[in-house]
Amino acid sequence: MVPTAIVLSPDSYAKVVTERLETSDIENSESLRLENQLSLPVSVRSEDTDIIVVKELVPNPCPICHHPLKFLRELIERFESEETKQIRCPLGHRYSGIMKVYHLNIFQQSEGMESLNKVSECPSCGSKKVQYLGASDMFCLDCDWDSGMVARYRL
Repeated sequence: MVPTAIVLSPDSYAKVVTERLETSDIENSESLRLENQLSLPVSVRSEDTDIIVVKELVPNPCPICHHPLKFLRELIERFESEETKQIRCPLGHRYSGIMKVYHLNIFQQSEGMESLNKVSECPSCGSKKVQYLGASDMFCLDCDWDSGMVARYRL
């Protein structure tokens, strides 16, 4: 899964820019570019906001040679621009695939956050590489375990 865009409401955008200005050494607000700092396109709109758009190509790894896909951002751009809907693996195999699009809530508020136990070790593989996307949304970087995140996608 690769994050591809951030969609913020006007209030959230103002809040993020204010926080960046407070923590940044740069005094000139003209030179402060939020997109460059986050390395993702940022859009501001009033509906369906405060989300990170994450895209995934399926199947991954290649069903023919079982090599994992590399350079996912470029592959996703090529997949979206071509009408054939073919994925090309690192060894050149082409196969039919789909792209899943997830909308992850950035500022999700949940009740009982203070009583939530922080997981520092993956319950599946025991790895210490657990990544948090929110207060209760987490996944392991070494295996396929996640905390039960709900995927919203379109074909």
